Amino acid sequence: ELNLGSNHTTEYKLWEETPIPMYLEFYLYNWSNWQEVVDSGWSKRPSFIEMGPYTYSEKHIRKEIVFNKNHTLTYKTQRIWHFVPELSNGTLDDEITTLNAILATVSAIVKNKHAIVKMGVNFFLEEKKINLTVTKTVKEFLFEGYDDPLLDLLKKLHMKSINIPFDKFGWFVTRNESIDYDGVFNMFDGSDDISKLGRFAAWNYEKRTEYFSSYCGEVNGTSGELWYPVGDDRSIQVFASDVCSTVTLYQDGEDERYGIKGHKYAGDERLFDNGTKYENMACFSPGEVLRSGLRNISACKFGSPAFVSYPHFYLADPYYRETIDGMHPDKTKHQFFVSIEPETGIPLQAHAALQLNLRLQKVDRIK
Repeated sequence: ELNLGSNHTTEYKLWEETPIPMYLEFYLYNWSNWQEVVDSGWSKRPSFIEMGPYTYSEKHIRKEIVFNKNHTLTYKTQRIWHFVPELSNGTLDDEITTLNAILATVSAIVKNKHAIVKMGVNFFLEEKKINLTVTKTVKEFLFEGYDDPLLDLLKKLHMKSINIPFDKFGWFVTRNESIDYDGVFNMFDGSDDISKLGRFAAWNYEKRTEYFSSYCGEVNGTSGELWYPVGDDRSIQVFASDVCSTVTLYQDGEDERYGIKGHKYAGDERLFDNGTKYENMACFSPGEVLRSGLRNISACKFGSPAFVSYPHFYLADPYYRETIDGMHPDKTKHQFFVSIEPETGIPLQAHAALQLNLRLQKVDRIK
């Protein structure tokens, strides 16, 4: 019987160190006309050019594994990435111009602060000649990181709600080979009930996160790599620590891989709705409710105005695509799905596609 109740089983060894090649493709948007947009007083539409993919091999190794008496395992996941130039379109030295993420974060944090605070921040921005955009290499934006005076300021504010654990900014800074970044997982091993295999019981020792209310904050689903026999389940759930929440995928026909047939589960427009179309998704929209297609993950990203969506705003409200140039949603490229053999739970293929977005708002007293 398939389970992880013993560290001597083949299943356990395959889970402990994933042998199947995995690849992470990064696409970055180059903001090609930012100066024209600013000079026009924002009457001109921003134009973005997609760069990439910059492809990395990805390996998962489970660390600090503890077998618990309640048929669960407690563990951490170490993720290791290596750049694969032959699978990439471009080099890590390519330069990208994009929105200054630290500036957007500082602006969002001080938006409702006292005028004196905002005036102080504005003085700092002018003194350091900090621009709306930043131009760096791909390697700096991803794993290497770069120094930023605004990041230093943010750390010095000593705000209780924001604890920034890095000294450089980069989307994956401190993550490569880290054992602690993804947190501590507690997962059912399936030894007493095969239908629980791979399902999370807790994350960071809690059954729910602090980031969303109601059922939106519950820790549900699997990691997406290990599955129980799904049978004819109409939906499945994946807990994604990167967005500190669960994503639900719905049965979307059949799929075949290596001559094996399975059920295909895919994300639809419900996944990133925020209550505007599906009332039960409202708990994913703390604070201001925006148009459908974005999930607010600011609370789990150090207070940055971060929102996650499908790439190119696939299945999102048309507003997002119509206000900028360069978006070309394509189901074959941007669908989020996993195919699973229903009787064994063996995953046949998976394609997780996400886009990280930053919200930029005008803040009085900050030029």
